[in-house]
Amino acid sequence: MDFGRFAVKKKLKTIKSTSVRLSSKTRVTSLRLILIMVVFVIAIGIFAVVGAVQGIIASSPSIDNINVIPSGYATNIYYSDGSLAQTLIAAGGNREYAYIANIPKVVQDAFIAIEDERFWEHEGIDARSIFRSVVEILASGKPQSGASTITQQLLKNQIFGGGNETKTVPKVIRKIQEQYLAIKMENAISKETILEYYLNTINLGQGAYGIKKAAQVYFGKELDELTLSEAAVLACIPKSPTYYNPYKYPEDNARRRTTVLNRMKNQGLITEAEYNEAIEDTEDVYARIKYEATKHTSSSVYSYFTDEVISQLVTDFQTQYGYTAAEASQLIYAGGLSIYTTQDRKIQDIADSVTSNESYYPAFGGGSYYELAYAISILKKDGTTIHYHLSDLIKHNDGFKYDLTISVRITSTGYNLMYYNKTRMDNYIEKFKDSIIEDGDKILLEKRSDTVQPQLSVSIIDQSTGAVVALVGGRGEKSANRTLNRATTSLRQTGSTFKILAVYLAALDSGKFTLATPMDDSPYFYPDSVKEVANWYTKFYGLTPIRRAISYSMNIIAVKTLADITPEFGYSY
Repeated sequence: MDFGRFAVKKKLKTIKSTSVRLSSKTRVTSLRLILIMVVFVIAIGIFAVVGAVQGIIASSPSIDNINVIPSGYATNIYYSDGSLAQTLIAAGGNREYAYIANIPKVVQDAFIAIEDERFWEHEGIDARSIFRSVVEILASGKPQSGASTITQQLLKNQIFGGGNETKTVPKVIRKIQEQYLAIKMENAISKETILEYYLNTINLGQGAYGIKKAAQVYFGKELDELTLSEAAVLACIPKSPTYYNPYKYPEDNARRRTTVLNRMKNQGLITEAEYNEAIEDTEDVYARIKYEATKHTSSSVYSYFTDEVISQLVTDFQTQYGYTAAEASQLIYAGGLSIYTTQDRKIQDIADSVTSNESYYPAFGGGSYYELAYAISILKKDGTTIHYHLSDLIKHNDGFKYDLTISVRITSTGYNLMYYNKTRMDNYIEKFKDSIIEDGDKILLEKRSDTVQPQLSVSIIDQSTGAVVALVGGRGEKSANRTLNRATTSLRQTGSTFKILAVYLAALDSGKFTLATPMDDSPYFYPDSVKEVANWYTKFYGLTPIRRAISYSMNIIAVKTLADITPEFGYSY
């Protein structure tokens, strides 16, 4: 570069020229305008964000109107001896409430350590966790750890439907409202109450809601019996009740359990010795969970007795207390009721054992058979829907007329199909489906039921009190709730039962008759009537002992006996 005298003079002359000065001034002015515009845009953006946030907050539910108290509790039905007969559970309602005073500190600490380590310090939101989450998003594109406090999680579960938004904007709106309400809530109720509600609300997998029910489901224990090792297992689950389920995914739960224990140790909540003892229990704790699961094999299908209890309760709540059917059902299934019944456990077990013993029934093909009900709906590839019924199945198979294992009857109400070889019937149905389903078709619905016949029902009553002590509503495996209950809804006329009670029992008690007393089975008219008594058979048997008259349900002998002891005396029975 030339710094000589002439070069410097030339440079000064250039700088002082009008065109250069105008150009420099223009650049400086433009830069200033750009900076002003940038600041203006930033200011507008800030005001817009603040306004949007204020609008979101203004649209939040009022803290005075929200309810975060856990709802939905299992209803227990008890036998007459006070032992548990059945538990009714609505979706999300398998819960038993536990007060904070009854939740051991080790359980509280395990959940706080992994979910919200500064729970006792913050005022609803944790600024440090939020900042950490923002840094993680900037670094990797997604947060590596959660920033929601226990207070926020309680609000998310109870007020915001679990926070399952699929789009970003609704999720951001919910997060802002959630944080705002969390601050408000912590000014309204105590930390202890918030933690109590949270521990009773959370989904802990295997249908268990709340810490008390989870302790029972996984370990068969009450809360005060849980060890540190077991508390750490349960504390893993809220992050994902599916993938951290200790029964289904013990390895995943075990990895997170180690994190829980490490955090508890680092936060000074447990000692080194307690930590080591819990770590040593890792293999055994999951073995205990698996063993406990084998003890909980009860079916979700209720007994016939329970079905009738539910039906009567629905009716009573509607007629006596003015509930709607929906309100009555909600109370019964999720109201945490304790229902004490007249059902005798021992008698019910006997009734179930006897009626389910297939050796007491005719063999299949020798009297026992299945009655088939069948329907299928096909969505054709052209968009049309075709519905097929039992009659179509029968017609397709040419009435099954060549198969001796099948009987088809046409009645006034349609077709009846009885069979006793299940393998053959399965094959017939598959062939029928192959004939009606083409490439591109889809099955919309297929319904099949195979009702074993002959059927039965049993009602056992304590005659001294009128209490129903046992019910069996049908033969065969009960596969659904509140289905046909033949013991309570298949009403039949009482028929010849009354002959035993009102005629023969009264006659024997009168002292004038014994079971060997002969009566004449011959043509007979009702006393003071021109109407002849009819037997169910066509011929007469002459002199017949009462014992045989009972066995053969002989109407003429019953009427003659009643006339002898007088209708008034028989009616008293």
